[in-house]
Amino acid sequence: MDHTIKRVETIPVSLPLIKPVLMGDNQEIRSSDSLLVRLETASGVTGWGEASAAPKMTGETLLGMKQLVDTQFSQMLLGQNIVDWAMVNDQIQNGIPGNTGAKAACNIALYDLYGKCCNISVSDLLGGRIRRQIPVMTLLANPTIQEDLLDAARYYQGGIRFFKLKIGVKSIEEEIATLNELRRLYGSAIFLSADANAGLCLVDAKLILQGIAQSNLLFFEQALASGDLDGSVQLAQLQHAPLCADESAHDIAHIIRWHEHGAIAGVNLKTIKFGGIGGVSTAAKVAHALGLEVNLASKAGESSLGTSALIHLAYTVPNINWGVTPSCQYLQEDIVEQKIVIENGSVICPTGPGLGVDINEKMVNKYRIEHLS
Repeated sequence: MDHTIKRVETIPVSLPLIKPVLMGDNQEIRSSDSLLVRLETASGVTGWGEASAAPKMTGETLLGMKQLVDTQFSQMLLGQNIVDWAMVNDQIQNGIPGNTGAKAACNIALYDLYGKCCNISVSDLLGGRIRRQIPVMTLLANPTIQEDLLDAARYYQGGIRFFKLKIGVKSIEEEIATLNELRRLYGSAIFLSADANAGLCLVDAKLILQGIAQSNLLFFEQALASGDLDGSVQLAQLQHAPLCADESAHDIAHIIRWHEHGAIAGVNLKTIKFGGIGGVSTAAKVAHALGLEVNLASKAGESSLGTSALIHLAYTVPNINWGVTPSCQYLQEDIVEQKIVIENGSVICPTGPGLGVDINEKMVNKYRIEHLS
């Protein structure tokens, strides 16, 4: 078979959520805008990748991601044999600085295509699965305490034991009350964390940490602005909860720096921050070697396509003690034939070559954005 890449297609999509996800810093997500990259060989084998546009995290817009793949990365991909996928990926990762979301979409598509051509799963490409199940972390992101508690009860009945409350949605007093009430209701049966999405000032972050000091948080994620290393060191010294870096952990150098300053106990890793599957795998190994905990996460509203990459990683990286946060379950409709399955608090790794998911092109076309501006 001819495994030469003959076609590169970029497809921007906007996938509506079942209900808005409220986040700190006055963010409200009603839909997920993502770039799909479709690679096709001369023999007709296809590989797909997905990356969400996250301007506040990676600095990329959907239009910019599409233009970069169309004008630059496609030229690096076309005419290349998928056998040389690692060299092609290296050129994409290092040929242009930044743009980790656009790189992630291409990287995931390359992994998927190579796996399909070789009849091997992405998890096997990464060295094989080292665990039989992974703990799913679910978001609580509602405007009222009661809604958060109702969601938590519903998820708990479904087997979920890892919860992350989005901070900055309600008043400080209400956020504290929500976390403390969740701990009172479920005790040690749940793992409880919080995420401020870089939306707090130092004073408010201290107030919240002091208010939940007895709630035994698994971690408190990104309380302050991404560059506020000194403030994060101050919060860490309070020792009220382990701190997790997300927006601050956008490359390995920053992970090492924040660790050396004692500012964090763990990191949140996303494919859009590290250029795809390979980058997250490397970052997870570095974090583990440093003694840091790891939470793997999708950007809110990624489909089962992007989520499948996350799940293959979750089954293979050394440490996921802080859980795995997929987000395809929040979508009204998915773009794959069989969506990622969550059973009894764990997500099942897709089987089959590549990512193990089949794209429903009818659904892709339904949510395709025809004109970007």
